[in-house]
Amino acid sequence: MTIERLLNEMENMFLDGARVPFTNKRVLEEDDFARLLDEIREHLPQEIQEAKRIISDRQRILDDAQKEAQTVVEQAKTYISKMTDENIVTKQAQERAGEILGQAQKDAVALQHDALNYANDVFSHLEEQLENALDVVKKGHADLHHTKKD
Repeated sequence: MTIERLLNEMENMFLDGARVPFTNKRVLEEDDFARLLDEIREHLPQEIQEAKRIISDRQRILDDAQKEAQTVVEQAKTYISKMTDENIVTKQAQERAGEILGQAQKDAVALQHDALNYANDVFSHLEEQLENALDVVKKGHADLHHTKKD
């Protein structure tokens, strides 16, 4: 059961709650409302763990991109050192190494950019879900206080 589904269920419970005549109060089933709050509290740590996993994945992707770029750079350096025997060969090796380095840097930047975009999208979605959950919980809490005062 997802936080979003629980919040939708809580919202429906609120909207379906009987109105108290001549007030802006609603009557809700206390046990059902408490059950939903308990389920939200139970699932919220899972959502947070998912966010931590995404952060970890993002860091792993960035580390992998850095390692791959470093490997390509090392290969380019090795290639250059092997090709230094003759002047023409040296020039060709330097040009090729520059191409490899340029491509490796482009690939690393693109991979890093993709990883950052992915992490940003996931965080935006998670932030929206958590904000929605918090709004519903605050609204439910406020309605519960209003109902309790009456």
